[in-house]
Amino acid sequence: MTIQHSATACLARAPLFSSLDLETLISLVPASKHRQLFPRGSFIKQPFDNNDGMFVLDQGSAKVYSVSDTGKEKILYMMKPGDITGQETLFSVRKTDYFIEALEDSYVCSVSHRAFQQLLQKSPALCLKLLNTFGDKLVAVEQNSIRRDTLLAKDRVLSYLKDKLDSSTSSTFQLPVKKKELASFLGLSPETLSRQLKALQKDGEITVSGRNITFTTPRY
Repeated sequence: MTIQHSATACLARAPLFSSLDLETLISLVPASKHRQLFPRGSFIKQPFDNNDGMFVLDQGSAKVYSVSDTGKEKILYMMKPGDITGQETLFSVRKTDYFIEALEDSYVCSVSHRAFQQLLQKSPALCLKLLNTFGDKLVAVEQNSIRRDTLLAKDRVLSYLKDKLDSSTSSTFQLPVKKKELASFLGLSPETLSRQLKALQKDGEITVSGRNITFTTPRY
């Protein structure tokens, strides 16, 4: 069975590239490799193998782990389809010291540090767009820091939802992450987030259906 795979859609999974336009994503494709097969038990990456870069697990499963000086293995996290690791190594020359091992026959997409750096040298326009993307992300981080430090839980949730509303084309939008992850992002427990969403519904501000949020107040 032939599996349809879009190189640009794959790259857009990465938070680093998710807000880039299609033309820019297409320019990144030459620096990437797609659906490389790694049999069960093989290493997708090993320390100091000159294979640093970003890895996207397209199909299968893998474990990311380190090994102590005494030979003890410590699992850092598990990877499932769609998971990404190593974005930071695209910009860093520091060698990583962890292993990525396929737990079953797995297909992996990747962008190597070397290929990415070579592409940046050839494309000032890409550099500029990435810098603008970083700027937007830094602003978002600062805004969330202000929310967490100064707002009560209910206002924190409402402020976040209004930001999402402003970037949406309609009064209904889908939360970009699971509610558990959103709670962590906002510095709340999942239970507190659930209570605040219910409170906002009771106040008539929003309606909630799964991850879909609808603001009941008309947009202006």
